[in-house]
Amino acid sequence: MDCDIELEITTGSARGEYTVHVVRAPAGGHASGMFTLDVDDIQDRLPQLEATVLASAVAARRTLPVAEAAVREVGQQLFQALFTREVYGTYRASLGAAQHAGQQLRVVLRLAAPELATMPWETLFDPETETYLCQTEPLLRHIPAPDYNQNPLDVAPPLRILGIVASPRDLPTLDVQAEKEHLGRALAGPVAEGRVELVWSRSGTWDDIQSMLLAGPWHVVHFVGHGDYDSRTDEGRIALVGPDGRAAMVRAVRLMALLSVAAPRPRLVVLNSCSSGEMGQSDLFSGTASALVRSGIGAVAAMQFAISDSAAIAFAHGFYAAIANGRTVDEAARVGRISVMASPDGTLEWVTPALYVRGGTTQLFTLKGTPRASVPLESTTPGRTSGAAGTAGDPGVNVGPVEVDAGAARAAQANAEHAMKRAQLRALYVQASAELRARRYEQAVELFSDLLMLEPEYRDATALRDNAQERLELSGAYRDALAAEEAGDWLAAADGFARVQDDPAYPDAAARRKDCERRQRVADLQGELRYHSSLGSWETVVDVSNELATLDPGAADPDGLATAARAQLTKATPPEPPPAAEPPSEEQPTEHHGSYTAFEPPPEPARQPGMSAIQATGPGQPTAPSSPSPSYAAPKATNPRTERPPSNAKNGTKSPAGPPAWVPLTWGAAALTLAGLIGACFAVYFIWIDDNYWYESGGDGSLRIVYGLIAPFGYLMLAVAGLPERTVLGRTVMAGLVVSHAVFGLSGLNYAVEATAVAGSFAVAGVGLWAGVLALRSQPGRNLGWLLLLATVSVPLVWIQDKGTFMESWYRTQAYFALVQLLVLGAAGTGMLVAARRLRTPSPERTSS
Repeated sequence: MDCDIELEITTGSARGEYTVHVVRAPAGGHASGMFTLDVDDIQDRLPQLEATVLASAVAARRTLPVAEAAVREVGQQLFQALFTREVYGTYRASLGAAQHAGQQLRVVLRLAAPELATMPWETLFDPETETYLCQTEPLLRHIPAPDYNQNPLDVAPPLRILGIVASPRDLPTLDVQAEKEHLGRALAGPVAEGRVELVWSRSGTWDDIQSMLLAGPWHVVHFVGHGDYDSRTDEGRIALVGPDGRAAMVRAVRLMALLSVAAPRPRLVVLNSCSSGEMGQSDLFSGTASALVRSGIGAVAAMQFAISDSAAIAFAHGFYAAIANGRTVDEAARVGRISVMASPDGTLEWVTPALYVRGGTTQLFTLKGTPRASVPLESTTPGRTSGAAGTAGDPGVNVGPVEVDAGAARAAQANAEHAMKRAQLRALYVQASAELRARRYEQAVELFSDLLMLEPEYRDATALRDNAQERLELSGAYRDALAAEEAGDWLAAADGFARVQDDPAYPDAAARRKDCERRQRVADLQGELRYHSSLGSWETVVDVSNELATLDPGAADPDGLATAARAQLTKATPPEPPPAAEPPSEEQPTEHHGSYTAFEPPPEPARQPGMSAIQATGPGQPTAPSSPSPSYAAPKATNPRTERPPSNAKNGTKSPAGPPAWVPLTWGAAALTLAGLIGACFAVYFIWIDDNYWYESGGDGSLRIVYGLIAPFGYLMLAVAGLPERTVLGRTVMAGLVVSHAVFGLSGLNYAVEATAVAGSFAVAGVGLWAGVLALRSQPGRNLGWLLLLATVSVPLVWIQDKGTFMESWYRTQAYFALVQLLVLGAAGTGMLVAARRLRTPSPERTSS
């Protein structure tokens, strides 16, 4: 086929790592990519996926959206892993090329890794177009094996099918007659037309199958029975019937040897898993199918999950009808899937069939000649060797009309239907319980409701449904409370959190409720404060502001109303007039204590009766106060934000006392926060997204800007703000920090570690430690000192490797410790921003004083 896109998937260096390569595509090119896939997790989910698919066969329309979610989730996971960016681009272009040519695009998966054969690739789901690939395009699994370029086998109708049913007595019992009737019903049309001939083996023993194969020719072998996967030998097996009636597990390589006795060898094998066994007995024919194809069979259609009777009949009808009409085997598989989709509405069992092929062609047969006359359904051609020499009482070989007890047949059919219903109910129960455990309560409620609609008294489904409903209501209350909290509706949020706070599933509900109640109280007090401010009740405004400060200091002065109220109170209170001051005498010099001036007044001269105060003091002397008291001078008002610290007379430098200036501190903290966040984003991109194009896309240059320019600018602004102290030593230390950080950053974190960068990083740590200690010794900058220590001393972390190695090529270890250091830098900058905000907005106590 010219419109094939072939994807080859090979293993990587570790389990779960794979490489996908476009072998050929209509759009041309050879795109490739690497992806990781947790195959163990998907294999662990296969039983749940099987239960979901089988449960979808129950005629309950409300189940469809819920059941399909699990299938779609796995399919989207496989699709996004397989179709990487370049591969997906080739796939979309190939779809357009195929449509332009008026053909279908066939997706061929070349699975070079054995564990990939067990993946449910038939669930591949394209989230962009919201379609499953195998529903719109032929999908097949190509097994790596020698390609003999076999030509299609010329077949003169009818196409001969050998049917085998193996039901060992120590495995879940199969209704042999019902299985035969199912396939016979599916092939009734082609058999009546003479296009297909179906012959059954007498039993599922090795000897019986071998004799029937020798009685060929057989074009197709259709096996119904049990299968599993042997993880020890990494190979699939099927269960034949042993001499004692018990299961005889036959590995795929031995089954291939048995099939090779047929002449010619069958080109097609269909492995149909049983549907009447109890759930939990997973039928994994994937390993057997791939092994058969690898050994020489042209194509194998296998059921990767247990399949219901209706789906098995529908698939066989569409599949064999397409083969009998000359279609390719991959197109026949797609027709079979479409037949499964017809009934019941909403079933997901079209996922179950999987097609494995070898070689470059999927045209297995070329039907030539005219079909022979139709044969009545109750009789077919006798066998051609001794294997066919049976009697009418032998149910294995169709040698003529066989009388079947109608009552026994109806009873067998009823038993099969009962077993199928039991399996489907259990599948619904398993799926609903899984959704409940995964806390998807809405889906669990729907599934349990569907189960109870089919079987009202099924086990403990009623209690589980009620529990899921209660959990759903609590989950809704918690979700609504979060939405109310986000919208600032504190009362509604507090009520919602109070409803779920006693549930262990919501451990944060109690704390969130208290926080919402506090926020509501803050909002109420702010409204009260605005009300009193509008009335001019300044003292009440100050009282409310003080209460707000105990709840949230940052909310104590909304719109500056509390500050305005304090200013109004200050204006309304007249200052006390200071007593008259008297200059100090020569005998008693003035003592200065801050802004207060204290002195001892001179003794009053003795006054004679009738002498005035001026006469007593003598000419030219100032008048003394009537009562001696110390002179008082009002202190000068200062602004802590703008007032410069007093000079130090000893060394001519600024005094280290006083908090840092908040404006440059804000700029410096913002620069450090920006550097940490930008650097962390680049590190995350390098570690978890794409390390192949790190240096080509400017990753190294980005870190140079972060470490060499933005961070040094931040430390320079901290020095301008007065951190760690306003002394020559403090500014010298910060200058060293700026220079060493620029040297470290601009040297770069390259493929090979540069000695300059290493030396610069340790210089940053040493100078940063010095600056942090100086800041810790200064009371105003104590908290900032801890943040400065964290941001600088952690810089050498970038050289630590994930296996303990030190100062090696950092990019080879995925830069986990570099990410840690960048996050610490960003956190320290954020803490300094908070400190700067507090310096800008003084506390109510400081304002009122």
